[in-house]
Amino acid sequence: MAQPAPSLPSNTTVKLSSLAQWSVERIAAIFEAATEEDALKAIAETFPDDVHASLNGSPLPRPMIDKAVLAMRPGPKGGLKVVWKEKTEAPTDSSNRNGAFGGYYHITGILKPDPETKQLVPFVRHKIVTVKIQSQSEDLSYDSRKITELVYVACDHPTA
Repeated sequence: MAQPAPSLPSNTTVKLSSLAQWSVERIAAIFEAATEEDALKAIAETFPDDVHASLNGSPLPRPMIDKAVLAMRPGPKGGLKVVWKEKTEAPTDSSNRNGAFGGYYHITGILKPDPETKQLVPFVRHKIVTVKIQSQSEDLSYDSRKITELVYVACDHPTA
């Protein structure tokens, strides 16, 4: 996604998807990735190394995003699913290159030890996110958007 399309001249402007569509696709690529390698690649394509992020009010450096995503995966072959409940966007330009996005979603497929029995049981993560999305390049021939600021609140609940 962050690489220029080889068949387009550099003076061609690519029509970009909405910030909401882009965000939904990026979040799915991260959490629903088939392999850990794919998840890490999706994270790198979504966040710059200097992203400003926080989780439940505490700073979250970029390497910790990688670790948090990998720790959620029930196994190396994936198994997570993102279910969007609400989403909204606020582009700052008509090209959708920059702006803000917010949403609420669940991640299913998480396995964690039950606090009482210590057996692995399914959990659902509830997440509310707000992000700032910015193009990383002046070149309009490819999509260089990344999340440069991320604030999210998350908690896990056992499934019924």
